[in-house]
Amino acid sequence: MKGQLGQRIMALAKSKEFSELVQFSDQIDRIATVIDQETRAAENQLQKAETLRMQIILASLIASVMTAILLAIVTGRSIAYPLEALTQVAQQVTRDANTNLRAPVSSRDEVGTLAHALNQLLEWVETYTRDLKDTQLNLVQAEKMSALGKMVAGVAHEINNPVNFIHGNLTYMQEYAHNLLGFVTLYQESYPDPTPAIQAQTEAIDMEFIQTDLPKLLNSMKMGTDRIRQIVLSLRNFSRLDEANFKDVDIHEGIDSTLLILRHRLKDKPEHPAIQVIRDYGNLPLVECYPGQLNQAFMNILSNAIDAIEEVNAERTDEEVKENPSQIVIQTSMIDSNWIKILISDNGIGMPESVRSRIFDPFFTTKSVGKGTGIGMSISYQIVTEQHGGKLTCCSILGEGTDFVIQIPIQQQIREAA
Repeated sequence: MKGQLGQRIMALAKSKEFSELVQFSDQIDRIATVIDQETRAAENQLQKAETLRMQIILASLIASVMTAILLAIVTGRSIAYPLEALTQVAQQVTRDANTNLRAPVSSRDEVGTLAHALNQLLEWVETYTRDLKDTQLNLVQAEKMSALGKMVAGVAHEINNPVNFIHGNLTYMQEYAHNLLGFVTLYQESYPDPTPAIQAQTEAIDMEFIQTDLPKLLNSMKMGTDRIRQIVLSLRNFSRLDEANFKDVDIHEGIDSTLLILRHRLKDKPEHPAIQVIRDYGNLPLVECYPGQLNQAFMNILSNAIDAIEEVNAERTDEEVKENPSQIVIQTSMIDSNWIKILISDNGIGMPESVRSRIFDPFFTTKSVGKGTGIGMSISYQIVTEQHGGKLTCCSILGEGTDFVIQIPIQQQIREAA
């Protein structure tokens, strides 16, 4: 049995099927080896993929953080910087009280809306401040004119009555003196040989001098009272505070009254030479105006002209002043049937363009502290343009002089109808 089994096994080992089986087993081993190798390779690839995945996640996280930081910086610049600029403008406005400043509007977002709102607020404040300054100017003007009116009323009350009394009685005084002197002359002719006592008294009182000087003395007293009455009348004509409505007036009378008020600044004095005033008056009709206000404008312009002349004279020698005398020229003329023109020229120091362009701005002045408030010319401009519907212009050349031109309508009804 064992022999047969061995034979069969030997036969099977030599058979083709056994050989194929052995070959198949070898193939299985090779396949298993390949599978094992591929499995290990796959595991390596999987490990690499996991590592790559972690790297990608980490890189994405870093990129997200960097993007967030970048966005924060950009957002800070687009919001924080404009807000900081807006805050600086607000602080500067508060510190300097300068409502002319404006905040930059660089976007249309909430910050831009806030900047626009601040600018609009500043415009409102500027308008309100300008209106307030105009109101202050009007109040100052009214107060000045009121004070002048009270002074004039006091002068009229305290001076007019006694001056009129003296002036009126001087006429009788002159008549009495004339009669007495005539009687003395007649007595001397009738009694040419006076007694020694009369002769001594005649020589003691210098009767001949009295007869010659007394009429002159009375005439000078009458001229003095005339002068006082003229000054009081000019003051009243200058202020004209009792005339709240438009009135037909003589413009030349108002100019002359103003010049009389300024006479002390025009006269020759040790510290400055006289200023010549040349009046070149045209044939003007009565002009409908506020006389007191218009005279105030004349006063401000003429005072400025005197200031300019005094300033240039401070730098000139007496010889230079004699060669080119200080002058103020006042010319009046008709523009047409409805308008008149008043030109006030001086040969003072003049103004540069930077000053001339701002001459009518409220509170603008080139004078030192205590010598000017900067409201005189602004008030004059308001009086001429707003109160009378006219025009006030200024032309000036530095070192040569200045011209002020006032143009106003003859009848205010013409302006209102227009």
